[in-house]
Amino acid sequence: MKTKKITGRIATLVLVVLMLMTVLVGCAGKTATPTLSYNKDKFQMNTTEEMNAHGLTPSDLTKVAEIFSAAFGAKDAFDAREALVAANRGYDMTAEGFDPKGNYSENKGLSLDAAKNVIKKANATASAAGATAYTDAELSNTEGTGILDKLNAADVATLLDAFRESVGVEKAGFWDGLLGIIGTILNWITKYLGFGSYIVGICLFAIVIEILMMPFSIKQQKNSIKQATLRPKEMAIKNKYKGRNDQPTMQKMQAEIQELYQRENFSPYSGCLPLLVQLPIVMALYNIVIDPLHYMLGVSKSITTALTTFATASPAAGGLGMNLSSNRGSIELLSSLKESGDNIIDSLGNFQYYAFSEEAIANLDKAVGMIPNFNIGNLNFGLTPSWDNLAGGYWVLMLVPVLTFVTYFFSSKINRKFMYQPATNDGVDARQQACSNSMMDVNMPAMSAFFTLAVTAVVGVYWAFRSWIGLLKSFIMSRIMPLPQFTEEDYKAAEREMAGKAKKKINKTKSSDEVRAVRSLHYIDDEDFEDTRERGLARKAALEEKEKQEKAEAAEKAQKTPFGKALLKKDDRKTESEEDTAEKSAEETKADDNTNN
Repeated sequence: MKTKKITGRIATLVLVVLMLMTVLVGCAGKTATPTLSYNKDKFQMNTTEEMNAHGLTPSDLTKVAEIFSAAFGAKDAFDAREALVAANRGYDMTAEGFDPKGNYSENKGLSLDAAKNVIKKANATASAAGATAYTDAELSNTEGTGILDKLNAADVATLLDAFRESVGVEKAGFWDGLLGIIGTILNWITKYLGFGSYIVGICLFAIVIEILMMPFSIKQQKNSIKQATLRPKEMAIKNKYKGRNDQPTMQKMQAEIQELYQRENFSPYSGCLPLLVQLPIVMALYNIVIDPLHYMLGVSKSITTALTTFATASPAAGGLGMNLSSNRGSIELLSSLKESGDNIIDSLGNFQYYAFSEEAIANLDKAVGMIPNFNIGNLNFGLTPSWDNLAGGYWVLMLVPVLTFVTYFFSSKINRKFMYQPATNDGVDARQQACSNSMMDVNMPAMSAFFTLAVTAVVGVYWAFRSWIGLLKSFIMSRIMPLPQFTEEDYKAAEREMAGKAKKKINKTKSSDEVRAVRSLHYIDDEDFEDTRERGLARKAALEEKEKQEKAEAAEKAQKTPFGKALLKKDDRKTESEEDTAEKSAEETKADDNTNN
């Protein structure tokens, strides 16, 4: 038994660690803005010809690059690289009244004046952020020795080359490769069973996953059945301490419940193991669903990052100028690219941020030809629900968070009817359980609806569909492996059985003096011993009588007529039997105290 406990705890610890690692990997998987790094080796000049071709020295070029990086990371950030690329194409993004949504498809060639304006603005931004920057005299002076005075086309080309990143196809790790295999299965389901529709594909994928995880559900249902079988005995223990909420009483009650579990060879934590196993799987599948470009279409992470930067970069810098609302995954990116209809490969080849290898271009070209359909009718569900995008029928996307809330709200209520609920009496623990259920019924759906506003609409549809599939699975399990039902007689029989075991325990105890030495000062175990049982039963009867009176008064108030009813003042006088019981209890308590003293 001890070995099983140790093994179970180790397994639980391993699963918790795995779950935390999965969450951290999921959080780390967010598409973050790339840092503005540069290659210092590009500023080396090994020959006199190279020195003469440049207006700036290697140290000046290095300092300008550092200023660009500081401006990029400043609070009021300025993307000097983007503006410099635009200047190399003949457009000045620093000019007053510059329209970022204009038509900048034509490459006019380098505008040196625009490049100088970019360096000037980057220098001011870096200086305001506290970074080392040039003074106004160092930027430009009458002697013509300032940075801007000496800047030429070769310097601009060298700066752009230093900021250009190489993009290739990196080898996937074990975990990434495993998820890639699952993503390939999702791609096959979407292509052949979903007829190219991503929404149909992920819904079918959700059904397959629920079928594969059925063994965990069966294990969890068996544990629920075992726990439900113990419900009458657990209720008998809880009713024994009904009406007493002090800490010693609660501790003794919990100790008896744990003894019951041990006798019946049941662990309440065994039901958590299937959930702990499923959670990392669900998190991993979620990452696959939200990032089809990487896991379904097989595009490496570096290419995904480069493609995202290309899509969001200003058209003046050669990008597509897209505004992606969601920073999670690649669904919105792919749906926008599919709708744009542009030749992505040719545009990427002219994009001066990156230097793509031939293998990377081939990898991306293959993926672009397999982009699934994210539409339902004419509406693109690959976009994120937003109040700013309600035109053209896209207000329908705002119904997805509403659908998610309604689905989770009703599924949680219905699902509770198919699952085992903890045993509670009519006291405080029942009210606490009801309060907890009410909060969960509202808070969890509200959180799900809030998260739906931060992801694409197709992910919200996926969450809602998975919830209904889970509800259907719970219904089927409740019919195939139903929880045991008990009558009032079953509960009474359990009380008699537990009372008989308590009596046997009393007979095994030592003398009254030895027992009294370890008894609770709160009299929570008076009923368990011969010399104090009468007092304990009297106290219990008084508590039950008080509860009946409170229920009767509540019922009387509920039946009050619309015209009012004279409410009699509660008679606080005790009956003769109550007075006798109270006097007897007081005398016994005094006698016990004298004996202890």
